Amino acid sequence: MADENGQPGEQLGGTVSTQDWFDVFSDQPLKEFDSPPALAYVAADVNNAGRELLALVCDPKQPPRHEQVSTMHRIDQPGLVRVVDWKVLDWPLEGRRCPVLIYERPRGKRVIDSIDSPIQIASEEIITQNFIKPVTAALRDIDHQNLTHRAVRPTNLFYDSVSTAQATIMLGECLSAPPAINQPAAYETVETSMAPTNGRGLGLISDDLYSFGVCILALLIGQSPGIGMSDDEILSAKLERGSYNALISGHRLSLTMLEIVRGLLMDDVDERWTLDDIDLWLAGRRLSPKQQEMSRATQAFSFGGKNILTRRNVARVFGENWDSAVEPVRGGLLDEWLRRSLGNEEAIEAVNTAKEPIVGGIETDDRMLARIIIALDPLGPIRFKNFSATLDGIGYLIAAPGGDKDLHKNFSEVLKADLISFAYKMMGKAGDDITRFISLYDQMIPFLAHSELGQGFERVIYELNPNVPCQSPLLESEYVYDMIEMLDAFERIAIANPDTLIEPVDSHIAAFIVARMKGGIMTELRELQNRSDPAILAIANVRILGHVQEQAGSAAAPNLCKIAVKILDPAVERFRSRRQREQVRKRLSEISKDGRLADILRLVDNSKYLESDRSDNDKAVKEFANSIQAMQRMEFEKTHRPELAKVIGAEISAFFSLILSMIVLISMGVYWILG
Repeated sequence: MADENGQPGEQLGGTVSTQDWFDVFSDQPLKEFDSPPALAYVAADVNNAGRELLALVCDPKQPPRHEQVSTMHRIDQPGLVRVVDWKVLDWPLEGRRCPVLIYERPRGKRVIDSIDSPIQIASEEIITQNFIKPVTAALRDIDHQNLTHRAVRPTNLFYDSVSTAQATIMLGECLSAPPAINQPAAYETVETSMAPTNGRGLGLISDDLYSFGVCILALLIGQSPGIGMSDDEILSAKLERGSYNALISGHRLSLTMLEIVRGLLMDDVDERWTLDDIDLWLAGRRLSPKQQEMSRATQAFSFGGKNILTRRNVARVFGENWDSAVEPVRGGLLDEWLRRSLGNEEAIEAVNTAKEPIVGGIETDDRMLARIIIALDPLGPIRFKNFSATLDGIGYLIAAPGGDKDLHKNFSEVLKADLISFAYKMMGKAGDDITRFISLYDQMIPFLAHSELGQGFERVIYELNPNVPCQSPLLESEYVYDMIEMLDAFERIAIANPDTLIEPVDSHIAAFIVARMKGGIMTELRELQNRSDPAILAIANVRILGHVQEQAGSAAAPNLCKIAVKILDPAVERFRSRRQREQVRKRLSEISKDGRLADILRLVDNSKYLESDRSDNDKAVKEFANSIQAMQRMEFEKTHRPELAKVIGAEISAFFSLILSMIVLISMGVYWILG
């Protein structure tokens, strides 16, 4: 076992523990507190044996909202199960590292185990005092921390006592998985329930209040609203009749309870009750929620085997039947229905605007249909073929396990077609809250336009999801969510499976590091594309690992350094001197024990050392060439001695003949002058 620093921990029998954290008992499951996909186990505080805790071991492929743990821990309310801490642990039952959340254990049982189970009916007074009041206080504190719960449903409610008669009902945990991933359609707003469960997003406190209203209704009628109906049927009923009418479904409430339920189930978020409205209601002030106004057609729009009465439901059905939805648009059936049956001039104008091609863009039927769906339902999720998500749920959707290439391609089309800006235009005043998304998603377009390391779809995943772990196959058994954990993971892999680290930087690792370091390794990533020079490739790999170590606080990694020495062998071969290479390898073996990648790089990738080696090599080459020339001359003279003797003799004879001739000529000249 290992703790968060990668140091060995203890595993005694069924106990998973670290030196300074909580003990988690893998052989003591608490199935009654499971929060799928997270599983519950007994946990113990090493400093407080009497403290009743539970550990939720999370699914690494459905990352928890661990970045919110420290903030949520500040909330200490009777209406909320309190989170204590979190950590990544080696989990023996999975044979890998998993994120683990520690919670205070509720003293009582879950309100219901299944969403279809009957609910114990209590009086309105008990529901008000023991559920509405404490949960409202908890939601207010959650809102004050700029957080949302997004898991408000009866199967996630707990009694705070073994005796349920007078027990407070608490909200259960909400951080062990992506937001709203387990929410039934009945407990989600119309907008979020139209998106897939992993694309609903964090939402707003108004989304929690809607779910809260459905829970109140469930406690009052003794069952979850919509039992016996599919999610699709529930959603259609909400769109056609309004949430309150769809969910009340013939049940009778007192005027007092009707007020709060109707107020919280308003589909128009501007009309939905706020926390302040609930406080006024709790204080005895009676409010009169507005009746839900539905703009319904006089005649149904027939499409996809359904008779549809509202424009929002038409948008939903178009999105679910994409390939056949263009025909009624191109054929004019939609326009005719909007004019004759719905009579909504605003909708007619919006659809006409959606039909206008984008200036300077490539127009397709798919892009036009996506705009028409937005025009019919501006508040709904962004939809394009098999892609559907709320604006703040897009990041969760594209990072979800099992995402296919078509989903990624369609997300790219959403950005290229500028659908988010179009949705903002269609929303009017309601779009003020989404302006931040326009610039955010515009920043993703350049990443998708490039496929090199550190860019592409992998980069978008990590830019949009600060808490998503690195999805590299190399780190499959790890849970790497920051640079410290990445360095520890590399160190563990260097011990267990060193051969896999010969080329340690793949597309996911590169994108993860760039997103967390904000572009600090772009030069090295370009050098990784250089397959013609093994030395440059090796140095780039190790230099990236060095950046990881630096970002992780420069913790020692001796086993990773051993692998780095092997990776750098092509760089060592650049030294021309055999003696120099041997000295470098010996020195590398020594300094790798200290576990500092920067020290290794300074030795191997040192311009001064390389220049000195190059200069010495040039000098040695020159001396060698001169020696070869001298040896060749001597060998020539040895093998051609007779010929050389004749040549030299002839040259000497010629020289002396020249001297004698000069003497004779000079003598004759003197004799002639004198005489």
